[in-house]
Amino acid sequence: MPEPAQIPEGTAIPELTAPPMGKAEVIDFAAVVSRRAEKFGQTIDTLSAGIATRGREAAESLARADFPPEAQAEAARKAEAKARKEVVTNSTDRRWEMLKELKAAEDTTRTTAALFASPQAVLARAGLGTTERTNFEAQLAGSGPAQLMNLATFAIATKNAVLGAALCAVCERMPRRDRPFSPADLADRLVGEETRAVQAAVEVIRNAAQRAIVANREFERGRVNPLDRVKVALKSQKEAN
Repeated sequence: MPEPAQIPEGTAIPELTAPPMGKAEVIDFAAVVSRRAEKFGQTIDTLSAGIATRGREAAESLARADFPPEAQAEAARKAEAKARKEVVTNSTDRRWEMLKELKAAEDTTRTTAALFASPQAVLARAGLGTTERTNFEAQLAGSGPAQLMNLATFAIATKNAVLGAALCAVCERMPRRDRPFSPADLADRLVGEETRAVQAAVEVIRNAAQRAIVANREFERGRVNPLDRVKVALKSQKEAN
């Protein structure tokens, strides 16, 4: 596994918008946000159905009076346009309140997303400030490459993230060519599954908010934006994978 890119000098610390969440918490939160987004979608569908009904009723009225199909279609179009304007105005507060909740949920995940950017970032925090990690690092300071590799294997076998974090800290202080193992590989073996689970949950939350924004935009305009639909579809495909 390739080593991660080095952080450029002077890189700004990400803005922290909320306390970080753990794996279980962010997965549960993603389920809640998904339900909120689904409810928003149902609201849009209900409003759109009401608009379509107004158009259909206008067309049916002219059909009963034996107006030609062209006139019926035009009456439906005008009735839908008028209904959409009214419904959009009357539902604005309700829709934007729901959208604000989804956007706030997305903003809440920024800190978590930054802290779970990679398995190495996650492993680096394991046991931080504890006597166990301090002792591990002190004991490993004089270890040679063969011993470090052996202990890395032991850390993976025993799922000992604190030992893994200490090993990575020691290994990363060594010249790159002298490192007996890849810190990125060790981190992935120890906390990769957890990291990816959190990243996937964050993506679910982000996609839920984005889908709602696109649905609202299309509802207000009364037409589909193909580019927005493609973006949402690609994100949903990435989420599914």
